[in-house]
Amino acid sequence: MTSTPRFALPGSWGRINLATERTTQSSVRKVVEHAIGRDDNLAPLRADLRKRFAVAAEIARANSAVDFHVALELAPGVPLPAWLGVFLPEIDSTDFAALGLTELEDALGVGLALTDGEDAVGTTTMSVDKIKAVRQAFHRISPATEDEPALELLQVDYWLAAANPNRLALLTFTTNYVDFEEQMLDLFDAVISTVRWPTSVPALVAG
Repeated sequence: MTSTPRFALPGSWGRINLATERTTQSSVRKVVEHAIGRDDNLAPLRADLRKRFAVAAEIARANSAVDFHVALELAPGVPLPAWLGVFLPEIDSTDFAALGLTELEDALGVGLALTDGEDAVGTTTMSVDKIKAVRQAFHRISPATEDEPALELLQVDYWLAAANPNRLALLTFTTNYVDFEEQMLDLFDAVISTVRWPTSVPALVAG
């Protein structure tokens, strides 16, 4: 079984258990109560956050995310509206060229010959502890609903490739702080700089 990348998240974040629809809903409720408390006066705010987190978490679960985190505060009193999904795509089924990620394909083929730089299509390449990471940042529009207007979002994808054995992961950060794109990129880059991805250890079978 492929292990999941490990990383450090700044400030206060909540983890959502995506195993089932029930665990997702339960995790969202617990994270919101931990962040907001149970004061009756804050019931509308809790309901709004539960809805927002639940929608993002369900999208992540529908796309086979293996982990999902929602940001609560960067520091006490400093809100951070962001979330992070972790995915483990199959290497053989990933179209690297279509994604603009041929450098990852090359890295997996040559055992991670790492270089830093920025390519012609605007993706940023970096290396972290023998892991090659390619960052792709773009803006997208969250469609309007009956309750919410359309919302512009900043999405930042980090494709990670590691060798021995070959592994591929996608860490996707999303935030509506589009006016603070440079600061958000610095923050997310800082998280990626903490990534460690140890290989999984096979379970011992009793003889």
